[in-house]
Amino acid sequence: MKNCDHCGTLILADNAECPFCAEAMRHTVETFAPSPGPPKWLKVVKWLFIGLLAAVLIAIAAVTWILNSLGPMPSFG
Repeated sequence: MKNCDHCGTLILADNAECPFCAEAMRHTVETFAPSPGPPKWLKVVKWLFIGLLAAVLIAIAAVTWILNSLGPMPSFG
């Protein structure tokens, strides 16, 4: 379906003439430009940040586990 270039009426066939103004439709070739994605460095920075965050969380969990597995600490007081 297409709209008439001259009067704006809806035309069901792409190559048909307009039933109201009897004008022939112009053939237009639609070209689609590729949409640029996000820059590559942004993806690298994102994954480096995710890796760093995961390493910090694993380190915190390991230190917490080690400190809890040692048992009660002697009091210094």
